[in-house]
Amino acid sequence: MELDLHGKRCIITGGSDGIGAATARVLAEEGASVGLIARRRELLEAVAAECVALGAPVAAVAVADLRDAAAQAAAFDALIGDFGGVDVLVNNAGDSKMGTIEALDDAAWQESFDLKLMGYVRGMRHVLPIMRAQRSGCIVNILGTAGTHPSGGYVLSCFVTALAQLTASVADDVAGDGVRVVGLGPGFTATARIRGVMSRLAEQAGKDVDEFAEEFGRSAVPIGRVATAEEMGRLVAVLASDAVSGFVTGTQLIADGGSSRAI
Repeated sequence: MELDLHGKRCIITGGSDGIGAATARVLAEEGASVGLIARRRELLEAVAAECVALGAPVAAVAVADLRDAAAQAAAFDALIGDFGGVDVLVNNAGDSKMGTIEALDDAAWQESFDLKLMGYVRGMRHVLPIMRAQRSGCIVNILGTAGTHPSGGYVLSCFVTALAQLTASVADDVAGDGVRVVGLGPGFTATARIRGVMSRLAEQAGKDVDEFAEEFGRSAVPIGRVATAEEMGRLVAVLASDAVSGFVTGTQLIADGGSSRAI
């Protein structure tokens, strides 16, 4: 099925690795231009080079720490200037520390608020006037199943819950302007962050990390494995496609291999 993303101008935060980089590669294969934002220039430039090789008409990078509002605004302005506009925003940057309410101090809460919550909020505020004016556009917010399935060891997942609410609220506000806002809720995905968690658990169990990850996938995920970042990237592309998902807004797609058994 044709996704009709050729020539679309896409900004991806957290585009240097994991789901962000995988999404950029998928969009490049579809003929979209990609603008990548993250903190590490060398990784961004490597992903941008891959995207050009895969077919992106333009692959641009902007270095910014999204906890810094001014730096984020400058990065968005630079990429929108390079493209002459924006059609798709993928909010993906940042994660929150694991920990219980007693284990995490105020600094951990503030960091998660500034990066995960406000990074998404500021990104949406930056592109929405452009999308409203052109009466088209799509924002895909990368959320997570922890936002709807809380655990005591990940209390900062409450920000993911807030982002799900934000997604629905903003979608309702801008639907009449031809703009869609959707979420993707990945389950366990083989990113550097998850592999780091797996490495620590494997060490505690006295096992090889790959062996541990395979066993974990079989035991914890009904489909029998963890997802790849590329699988999530392809789902982002589908959600961003008006040709396929043009009637989808204000909701999120849960992609967790059946772990949450959500209805």
